[in-house]
Amino acid sequence: MTPKSLISLALLAALAGLPAQAHDDHSADTAADHADDGEHGHEEDHGHDDEHGHEEEHGHDDDHGHDDQHAHEEDHAHEEEAASDDAHLSTMGDVRLLHGWTRATDADTALVFVEIENTGDTPVTLTGGAADLAESAALVGFTLEDGTPVYPELPALPVAPGTEMVLAPQGVALRLDGLSRELAEGDSFDLTLAFDEAEVDLTVEVEAADATQHSHAGHAH
Repeated sequence: MTPKSLISLALLAALAGLPAQAHDDHSADTAADHADDGEHGHEEDHGHDDEHGHEEEHGHDDDHGHDDQHAHEEDHAHEEEAASDDAHLSTMGDVRLLHGWTRATDADTALVFVEIENTGDTPVTLTGGAADLAESAALVGFTLEDGTPVYPELPALPVAPGTEMVLAPQGVALRLDGLSRELAEGDSFDLTLAFDEAEVDLTVEVEAADATQHSHAGHAH
């Protein structure tokens, strides 16, 4: 083989190697670009995960805050209800007085109603009562004479052990006579019930003029 032929073969071999090298360089560049894209995508995914995690954590914090606020509001409501219930209960030893109330009126007479419980082992006797806004008070019953309500005065009333006496409309009541002011719905005043051995103070709530029971009747105490 002549030297000229050898030179031609070497030149061809050199030319044949160029595309392969370019292809290898392109593959390397593509692989590097792909690696960069993968890393960038991973960083973006990680960023999204962090952002999503932060939003979820913030959402949980908000939910927890709402739960705490709701629990606080419920506790406050229960406390107010308990305080309100306590205002409707008076005690003297084994005697419990619940839900004292009367009807709104602009007359000079009012009927007071209350639940009296004797939780003890001995009887107690209700003898009467008194209020600063009334000239006098008396235990009365209820009857109709020719269709007209009549409230005859009653003697002292015993409350047997373990029983309850309910002063209620169209039944036994404590009548207050000579009121010094009118009684408006939503008002309240102090009253004293007298028993054979002691006296008990209670708060009387003024309900609507046509009320048939205390607004909290049926509540447990």
